[in-house]
Amino acid sequence: MGRRLRTWRAALKSVLRNGPIEFAPQWALRFWTLSNPELGRAGENLSARALRRAGWRILGRRMTTPHGEVDLVMAGAGQLVCVEVKAGRVRHWPVADGRVPASWNPLGRPGRRMDWSRLCAQQRASHWLARRMEAGRLEGGRVDLVELLLDSHGSRHALVHHARCLTPLGESPENSSPTGAHSPIHP
Repeated sequence: MGRRLRTWRAALKSVLRNGPIEFAPQWALRFWTLSNPELGRAGENLSARALRRAGWRILGRRMTTPHGEVDLVMAGAGQLVCVEVKAGRVRHWPVADGRVPASWNPLGRPGRRMDWSRLCAQQRASHWLARRMEAGRLEGGRVDLVELLLDSHGSRHALVHHARCLTPLGESPENSSPTGAHSPIHP
């Protein structure tokens, strides 16, 4: 009886802890101190919601390929897009009125953790998934990066979408996309 009760309590604790991260990630970000894996999961959920509101279709989450794990697999405008989500706390809050200045690029930025090897693996995974998932109907090869920026107190957060990542953040003056543009998306 004691073992069963401990198992039940552990299951209840897991549901109470993980439920808000899955179903109310904004609430979890604001009122809880999340561990790094929980912060990543909350970032993936917020990103998926925001991209779905922007008209994208979710094909999969945390999909494993021979080239590595893909956080979000989305379809939009006839393309299969692998979305890498990087979440992190930032010491200095750069966001004013929901916009992140293009010039802002501190070393502690979460998107800087996506290096060349990770970017190339995501490219290969995108091609691999495009061949298998949608029976060739979607063009593959596109990789997007979504950053979840969270202030050190957890009271504010912002999502920044970098479309068509060709280089890691900070590697080139274009700052990861052909036009150098990145845009905030609202969770």
